[in-house]
Amino acid sequence: MSSAFVDTEKGNKLFEMMRHLAGVEEAMLEEGMMKQRNLVRPSLKPNERNTFYEKIDEDDFMDNLKVGIQPKERIKATIPAGAARLLKKWGEMEENYKVSVVVPVYNVDPFLEKCVESILKQTWDFIEIILVDDGSTDNSGLICDQMQQKDNRVKVLHKKNGGVSAARNSGMEMASGGFICFVDGDDYVMPDYIEYMLEQIVKNKADIALTTQMFGNFDEEQIESDAIKIWNGEDAVEAILCYQVPIGCYCKLFRMKFLDDIKFIPEIFIGEGFNFNVAAFQKAKKIIAGKRKTYYYRRDNPTSAMTKFSIKKCECGLWALEVIKQNLTIHSDRILAAWKYANWRTHSDFYDMCVLAGMEKEYPEMYKRCLKVTRKDALSALHVATSKQNKLRAVIMWICPAAIPIAMRVRKLKYHVNVSNR
Repeated sequence: MSSAFVDTEKGNKLFEMMRHLAGVEEAMLEEGMMKQRNLVRPSLKPNERNTFYEKIDEDDFMDNLKVGIQPKERIKATIPAGAARLLKKWGEMEENYKVSVVVPVYNVDPFLEKCVESILKQTWDFIEIILVDDGSTDNSGLICDQMQQKDNRVKVLHKKNGGVSAARNSGMEMASGGFICFVDGDDYVMPDYIEYMLEQIVKNKADIALTTQMFGNFDEEQIESDAIKIWNGEDAVEAILCYQVPIGCYCKLFRMKFLDDIKFIPEIFIGEGFNFNVAAFQKAKKIIAGKRKTYYYRRDNPTSAMTKFSIKKCECGLWALEVIKQNLTIHSDRILAAWKYANWRTHSDFYDMCVLAGMEKEYPEMYKRCLKVTRKDALSALHVATSKQNKLRAVIMWICPAAIPIAMRVRKLKYHVNVSNR
């Protein structure tokens, strides 16, 4: 230990406390402390530091320590004031409070700036935003660079187009936070998107926190009251297979170290989030689920993967459900029943897309395949823990499958979502 750094009993004690909490080597800690203006005055000379430590109050020091000292080598910046206030309110101490936000970007220039601005305005401001430009051919890459120049919390990776799964995996590899979440480049989030989930995951010492509801073009009303549930892995897997949870990877916050062996499957570009979530949920011991809407899922992006019909999308989406089944590690009756419902729901969704796009004659085999499952397995919805609305939808499609695409056309007109599915 450096005698110039601490050579008094009090200073030695404080130094050891800092090493324990920060988990860093002595040389790194000394260097880090000299950078913390709220702990060590930059003007102090080495032989004056021990005198400084003798004068400070130990309780005040520990309060400051939670804010100013950086655990591990991965955290380089002082926790911002906004995040520090929330930590004090929650009364918790974690290893790494930084939240990494991964945003895959591909040809979303009309929406990207609003997306990134919404993340920068988070009430939890101890974040890094990782924009992964997946070979965009519009101005998305330029916008990424402009946002990086605007705020040093933004990081940009330009890469050859490899699909959304590979883009998110690249973002995960760049992440330095203790927690990670995802936002799509054409969506945007509310100011408390991160705070809402982070508070639940920290206070409850959970592996994952999520919200089951979100805003969208057809739903712009906030819930009247929230409700928090605690799930184990089986509960969460059943919930997402029964569409009680958004199947995409948005609206969820994960502990980064929890995902060390979980990645997106590069070959899957429809249903990739569904696979990722099921894999994570199966591994989790505790998941916190709330209902507050903090994410806006845009349905008026004409270039979105879920807007226009594509036979490749159908084939990939149906294969993705088979991959989920193959990778299940929980084989209880309720999980298998839930998977059967998810398989039905996927087929019925592609049936709807096919009809809306008028592709029944162009792709008759896919149309007949999806229609067959839509009719045959519709009543599986009555035997699983899905919503009343989903049960009603299934019964209607059992009786008259074409009724749902007709209702979807009417809804698009009502909410002025003028996007073609063809």
